[in-house]
Amino acid sequence: MDIGGFDIKRKLYSNEFGLSVFEVVEKETGKTFILRLADFSNKSMDFKKAQWNQLQEEYRTVISDYSHLPRIEQLAKVDEDHLFILLKSEEGLTLLEKGSLESDEVKQLVAAVKHLHEKGIIHGSISAENIWITSNGRVILYGAGEAKILEGKPRLGAVSDIRQLIRIIRMHSDISESAGEMLAIENPTTVEELEGLLANANQKIAIRDDNRLATFFERKSIGQKQEADNKRKKMLSTQQGETRKSRNRQIILGGVVGIVLLFLVVYFLY
Repeated sequence: MDIGGFDIKRKLYSNEFGLSVFEVVEKETGKTFILRLADFSNKSMDFKKAQWNQLQEEYRTVISDYSHLPRIEQLAKVDEDHLFILLKSEEGLTLLEKGSLESDEVKQLVAAVKHLHEKGIIHGSISAENIWITSNGRVILYGAGEAKILEGKPRLGAVSDIRQLIRIIRMHSDISESAGEMLAIENPTTVEELEGLLANANQKIAIRDDNRLATFFERKSIGQKQEADNKRKKMLSTQQGETRKSRNRQIILGGVVGIVLLFLVVYFLY
């Protein structure tokens, strides 16, 4: 599909609900953007398009300068059935491509959802495809609110976002299996509750790591002590061996001297 003014750098993904996402380059400036294209050709009701436009206008009004949510640069259309938004982007990869989140990246992702909720926006589709990690480790969450329009889920609430977050954290972070199970069992209903549980989990990880470090140094100390003891024993054994050799030499020398003296006495007597 030709999108005037832009070259498609690569297609990031598409889904069965008519959404296609591209990394594009603006021909005039050479700048890179994320383009999210909605196909309404199979949706006969025009109000879906109106809902899409309203959603994006509301988002652009309340989300304009937040580091973990993209800013809408342009809201436009290819034709009457294909509408798109152009969003600010940086060099990076989707979580689907990168595969894992560092602990700080998890915090950034949670902060992004928290900011959306504070602004009255439910994301609805927190997935690895919608999570972008820049080359310097900054997390950007795309796709806020789109599921409500494209997937026909008008009753999505904050709890659905929390559950999706927990699934992402369990699948793509270094959180332990037991901590992940704890998140699911506790079933937090707000981002604040989730933050508290994650803080406890991180504290336990820190304590575990401290214990491992202490054990390592303790074992190292014991090993060094054993090595020093072995060296002392070896040195003592060497010294004892040298002492025995010296005594043996003295005994032999004494014997030789005694024989010589005896020989001389016999020689002079006879």
